[in-house]
Amino acid sequence: MLVNKSALKILLVILSLLLWIPDHSTAWGAPQVAVLYPEVREPYLSMFNNIIRGIESRNDSQVIPYALPKDFDPAQVEKWLSSRRPDTVITLGSRGFQMAQSLNNRMPVIVGAVLLAPNGLSGISMAADPATQFSNLKVLAPRTRRVFVVYNPAASGWLVERAKDAARKNRLELVPFPANDLREAVTAYRDLIENKLGDTDAVWLTMDNVSANDKVVLPMLLEAAWNKRFILFSSKPSHAKQGALFSQFPDNYGLGQSLADMVKQMNRGAGPLSLIPTKDLQTAVNLRTAAHLGLSFSTEQQNAFQLKFP
Repeated sequence: MLVNKSALKILLVILSLLLWIPDHSTAWGAPQVAVLYPEVREPYLSMFNNIIRGIESRNDSQVIPYALPKDFDPAQVEKWLSSRRPDTVITLGSRGFQMAQSLNNRMPVIVGAVLLAPNGLSGISMAADPATQFSNLKVLAPRTRRVFVVYNPAASGWLVERAKDAARKNRLELVPFPANDLREAVTAYRDLIENKLGDTDAVWLTMDNVSANDKVVLPMLLEAAWNKRFILFSSKPSHAKQGALFSQFPDNYGLGQSLADMVKQMNRGAGPLSLIPTKDLQTAVNLRTAAHLGLSFSTEQQNAFQLKFP
């Protein structure tokens, strides 16, 4: 069978062009992810940059960052999004959350790097995952039997619900005390200190302003924990620095990777996803407090701590 020379030349040209088309993950056909983050100075800028780097590390999407100034115009941001037409939008920080609320139900949006309770949006709250914290508690202080938590139901009720299952899996008894304001919280903490807490107990500080008030609650608990030798742990590195046994806080690069994984789920047609707590966590430990409690950690364990105090 004879092949027309002109047709053969055209075929060869097409084949040669196909060889130069980049892989789908980096080509113009790759999914686009717009990342809206606040325009801030250091040290907060590094935090957001690390999250974006984590998102970019899942390199099957084209990441398009957009910095939101303090007084940003939502209409201008929407105009920019319309011009870029991303497949998914990731919003970071409180400014990003404001934008996510206006974009929700009009395009796929995932929120991150902001402390939230479930509100209908998909994403990852800055609240630390109780399962990860309780697992770490059993490793660092294996004699712990009970975990007490005083919490604001509106802000942390969803975490306490998740914590119930986490406690069972780690052979811990969770003892929750809801408190609607700081006065109720202080009353509950005083009763715990005077009547309940002992050296096989722990107090878990969530990040709401009732549970972990740094001016009133924290000093009272730090003194009591030292005297009564119970475990105090939280989600703020500053608490470990001041005397809590340990704190677990977000690994920003890992958080970015998890947000990118959520994008993949949405792109596969998963639809709206739940808001979940942060599972990508780093650990800060107060070694002076540990020694006072009779706890010791191996060199391998200490090398795994991201922050060590004093």
